[in-house]
Amino acid sequence: MTKSKTEFNDLSKAELEKLMHDRNVDHLKKEGGIESLLIFNLENFAYRYLETTDFKNIQCQFEDKDFWVESIETNIVEALKWDNKDVKAKLIELCKQNPGANSKNIKVKLTIGTRIISDEQVDCYACIDWGYPEFNQSEGQSLRTSEELVFDDPIILRNTHATFLEKVCTIF
Repeated sequence: MTKSKTEFNDLSKAELEKLMHDRNVDHLKKEGGIESLLIFNLENFAYRYLETTDFKNIQCQFEDKDFWVESIETNIVEALKWDNKDVKAKLIELCKQNPGANSKNIKVKLTIGTRIISDEQVDCYACIDWGYPEFNQSEGQSLRTSEELVFDDPIILRNTHATFLEKVCTIF
């Protein structure tokens, strides 16, 4: 039932807040609500963190309950400008193994994602993988960070998902 403007004026601030909260929860609990939120946030983070000269307008991918965005940095010189000292050391080592013109063949895969663990828990993650061409996130050829977000109200997920993604993106 839709309330008229006059009926909203008769509600207290607390009643209005509860009404808005309940409507937002209903929207998130509808089929595809949480997934739409994850896709929206991940695609925004892809724009901020993953776009390269070769990868633009990155779209979210998903399989079961895992949602992610990814790109490949094809320019090792650009990758060497990243602030992450652990990754930089590994890339320098990789360049030494592939000297000169061979270093142009080095590619680095960047991934940001969120996996739905349950109705009240998600795992936000980011990964840098320099194991070209397999990119299987094997130990010694990738660096991964993750943060679990536990919530009893989907509004908490809506309000904090981007913050948790920001935390894991410090890897870049």
